[in-house]
Amino acid sequence: MISRIPIRIKPVNLLRFYSVKPKNDVVKLLRLAKPESKSLFFALICLGITSATTMSLPLIIGKIIDEDKDKKVFGLSEKQFYSSLGCVFIIGATANFGRIYLLRSVGERLVARLRSRLFSKILSQDSYFFDVGPNKKGMKTGDLISRVANDCQIISKSLSMNISDGMRAIISGCVGLTMMWWVSWKLTMCMSLMLPPLSFMSWFYGKKIKKLSKLIQENIGEMTKVTEEKFNGIKIIQSFSQQKLMVHNYNQEIKKIFDSSMREAKYMGFFYSINGFIGNITMIGLLLIGTRLIGAGEMTIGDLSSFMMYAVYTGSSVFGLGNFYTELMKGIGAAERVFELVEYKPKINHFGEKVDNVNGDVIFKNINFKYPSREGHIFSNFNLHIKQGENVCIVGPSGSGKSTISQLLLRFYDPISGSIQIGDKFIDKLNLNSYRSHLGYVQQEPLLFSGTIKENIQFGMDKDLTEALKLSHSNFIDNLPNGLNTIITSAQLSGGQKQRISLARTLLREPKIIILDEATSALDSISEEMVMKNLLTLNEKGVTIISIAHRLSTIKNSDRIIVLNHDGEIVEDGSFEELYNNKSSEFNKLLKQK
Repeated sequence: MISRIPIRIKPVNLLRFYSVKPKNDVVKLLRLAKPESKSLFFALICLGITSATTMSLPLIIGKIIDEDKDKKVFGLSEKQFYSSLGCVFIIGATANFGRIYLLRSVGERLVARLRSRLFSKILSQDSYFFDVGPNKKGMKTGDLISRVANDCQIISKSLSMNISDGMRAIISGCVGLTMMWWVSWKLTMCMSLMLPPLSFMSWFYGKKIKKLSKLIQENIGEMTKVTEEKFNGIKIIQSFSQQKLMVHNYNQEIKKIFDSSMREAKYMGFFYSINGFIGNITMIGLLLIGTRLIGAGEMTIGDLSSFMMYAVYTGSSVFGLGNFYTELMKGIGAAERVFELVEYKPKINHFGEKVDNVNGDVIFKNINFKYPSREGHIFSNFNLHIKQGENVCIVGPSGSGKSTISQLLLRFYDPISGSIQIGDKFIDKLNLNSYRSHLGYVQQEPLLFSGTIKENIQFGMDKDLTEALKLSHSNFIDNLPNGLNTIITSAQLSGGQKQRISLARTLLREPKIIILDEATSALDSISEEMVMKNLLTLNEKGVTIISIAHRLSTIKNSDRIIVLNHDGEIVEDGSFEELYNNKSSEFNKLLKQK
């Protein structure tokens, strides 16, 4: 829905937040959790209490086993001891609830903030980002969706629950080793022999998982891109009966994810099986040595029981640290893809002078331009002068640069050299959003968002719609079941109706320059004539209209026709009657080709 939904996410200046870019990926990742430091601090306190409760169990069990004849444990009577133990368990359970709740809230806030920042960053990017992007291949919608949805979730998990698991493993491991040393330093020395191979295994596994995690996320992004593309073209696929081919192509993307996941499964199986083997051998070795120490009178059965339980906890902590490291590497793999977008700077400067009005002639002067993803120049030393209040139509063969003129005027791209100005203002010196607010743009294939017709036309502007609906000849809305409150997805609108809604949305802004890129191509002749007649009244108010068209009915309503050739050069410039009546004109040659 277009209607605004209030979401409380603390605004953060992205440029300031990422102004210092540490080279270390781990540091970059941890900096994301900085706003949640207080919640993490209290969660870690709860974690410390929970871990202390858990790690006291082996010692308590050992003392119960070695309970003396007076039935006293730690100098307390049986009733006092078990009452105190119950209180400790209640405190531990409460702290565990606090840990889980706080970490979940940290994770949810972090992923919400990260998604919001990333979405805002993507919306602020220019066309260069989508054509080329940080990976030099261009950024597609499916891949961007994957990064916003999946990668942010992985990062959130790494910075919330994974940090908790890592800290619990560290606390449990340190406490466990201390208590084991206190119970029997000999057995502790024997157990420490397992640490070097486990540490090496974790390092090796984590390094592989980082690369695989990034690869899997990239594959998921590609699959999402293909899915979106195929769903958008489902009618074409069905009309050509190519469902099997599309399923085959989709299965190729699924196979890439499957192959990468199976490689991860092999590494995971190798890692955990070797670790389990080392752990089992160590436990049997400790039991054999411990029974000999009991026989020599150096330990009691209770001490050995406590030690073995501490060994289990400590061993689990070591394994937990290994898992923490690998999950952290997954988070870093996902973070690299997110940081790639966050740290990418738009090539077009958004800042500059804010203007209350845009008036004056539109002047393209010595423009040289080529698209970043294509070879060859579109314009070379291109010049064009459009007077304020003119109704100009630009025509030419495909690839001549008609739409490029609108792209440059809207500053979706900046020319390689040359200048564009409106009146005495150079557009590259103006604040981008402020400048665009005075321009109107209607495309051949208008995009309508989910929501009502009214929400689509208003598009964030709380204005009266009467005049915009009249000018766009959108009287068909009155015949819809719910009028302006009709839901777009259920209206089954025709192409012409969508174009008129899009035109009404543009006219509601009361722009000083209107760019129509085949904006009436889907209208019937009567509706088009009404729309063009209405738009001519805007010329009298000083509004400049620039049309890009192929239909003769659209072209003849313009005051001036500009004809481009295949090389992006203006070959003719004059009124419709002047060019149309000249049988040898390039304009007539172009009409004969249609």
